[in-house]
Amino acid sequence: MTRKADEIRGLLADYIERGAVGASLAFSDATAPVETATAGVADRRDGMPVTPDRLFKIGSCTKTFVAAALVRLAEDGKIDLGAPIAGWFPDLPGGDKISIRQLVNHRSGLPEFEYDIPMDPGRVWKPWDLVDIAFKAGGQKAPGGTAVYNNTGYVLAGLLIEKVTGLPLGAYVRQVVLEPLGLRDTWSPASESFPAERLVRGYYHRPPPPENASTALAAGGEMWRMEGVLPYSEELQDSSDTFPYSGAYGCGDMIATPADLVGFMRGLFAGKVIAPKWFDEMFGSRATVSFPGTRMRETGAGLFLSSYGDRAFYGHQGSIPGYVCVMQHDPDSGLTIAMASNVGSGNRLSFQASGLHEVVDSVVEDILN
Repeated sequence: MTRKADEIRGLLADYIERGAVGASLAFSDATAPVETATAGVADRRDGMPVTPDRLFKIGSCTKTFVAAALVRLAEDGKIDLGAPIAGWFPDLPGGDKISIRQLVNHRSGLPEFEYDIPMDPGRVWKPWDLVDIAFKAGGQKAPGGTAVYNNTGYVLAGLLIEKVTGLPLGAYVRQVVLEPLGLRDTWSPASESFPAERLVRGYYHRPPPPENASTALAAGGEMWRMEGVLPYSEELQDSSDTFPYSGAYGCGDMIATPADLVGFMRGLFAGKVIAPKWFDEMFGSRATVSFPGTRMRETGAGLFLSSYGDRAFYGHQGSIPGYVCVMQHDPDSGLTIAMASNVGSGNRLSFQASGLHEVVDSVVEDILN
């Protein structure tokens, strides 16, 4: 381990001391080999330490893989990103006005399911179940307006990929993204098997809300419906199995090591997944966004502009009960960084949900300054 990685391990140790459980951070400066620093434990029951080969749930970082896979279909001439999705989903309300492209750039106007899906650890969800929840929740808007974060679009993007290719979503992502980049520590558990023994346990902070507290996400309201699954408690609770992979599917089911996430981002920006012309479908035409508790400021398709260490980075962040993750690339310096933690919270503003961003800030400053 280089001196730089040793310093980063110290930053991670401080993060654990402040209330996290385990963390893994990988980075590569330009063309340098990927290095990983870790701290904390993978499982509080046996105290096993986090090691570089341990897997983390990456939540919405999944979206970047799915968006790249969808654009690859367009590059290969199998779909037209500007075509209406009614050609694939004729019974979907408003599908004649929503383009395939809008499924992954958060401008589809589709209703959202994430805040209404019940936590049912034993249920195997079908993708259309998630779409049905979204439409029952309501709130569909006209497409093409203000960018509003949307998981339903990515569920439909996954279904569309399966319709076009005849493959499970995870198999297609493996074929066009993971295998060409030599990524052997990334899986899509909703549609493929994976080495479960390498997955770290996830821990969730769900303290009792203050009396008369707002339920709005921007004010710290809880994202997920945990009633009947996890009680209120000041202590961290094991939430590893609360959100089945099938309930996340193409918007958040993937697991990986941070080193693989660095390899993915480097390969994506180097034109090894989709050609530069088609990469602009993901990187260009960004719209301004404001999502409380995140660093995301502009959205493309599967890529957000965010600020770390006072620099512009491009990538994604993700959360799923008990896990948070971020993967970022700076085209100017060539620095690529990914961090995953096995602690989380439904309160986006809490340390458990957002404390890793400060660690990434410090690492960026240490490496580039």
